[in-house]
Amino acid sequence: MKKLVNILMIILLLGNIVLLSYFAYRLYKNYDAEVIEEVNDIKEDEVDEPVEDATSVPNDNMETFFGVTIDYEQSPSYINSIEDVNLRAMDEYNFLFDYNNQSFQATYSYDNWTIYDSYRVKNVHDMTIICQGLIDIYPVHGSDRISYRNADDMAYEWLQHNYAYELLPESNFKQMAKDVDFDPDDQGKSLQELYQSRR
Repeated sequence: MKKLVNILMIILLLGNIVLLSYFAYRLYKNYDAEVIEEVNDIKEDEVDEPVEDATSVPNDNMETFFGVTIDYEQSPSYINSIEDVNLRAMDEYNFLFDYNNQSFQATYSYDNWTIYDSYRVKNVHDMTIICQGLIDIYPVHGSDRISYRNADDMAYEWLQHNYAYELLPESNFKQMAKDVDFDPDDQGKSLQELYQSRR
């Protein structure tokens, strides 16, 4: 199994270097303008609110995976609040929500939320809103088992799953990456750290 994983990773790295370079260039060109606009908006608002500890979650959409820079092209944002996705209970632990004309299921088990087919949501702002809606129902502990996870660090983990789903060739690993599960142990981990923890 370990050998198969290593072979898949070598194929993945070799096959995607050119593609990743192209996407990195496109994201770099688009991302700079977005960051400048966001910074200007923050300066204009000058909101004096307490800052939550996001466990040092990076603020950009670029990661390094075994020396290869990964970037992620986001789709437009479709929602402004959790009400926009019509989050509703099927039963005590299973919930449905609608996003971009698609239906999703989210399931809570002790200290863990799972969103099925989460790879279809490709906007970090929208991921954050959805995560906040879920932890408003059932909070999830952080990796220290004392603090609680916040929507920003959960959206970061969701993004790592999306990276993996896009990068991996068709395989069982790709199928595992299509759903995000917010395990306390995965808080703040990059794609490379998640991969190494599962080897």
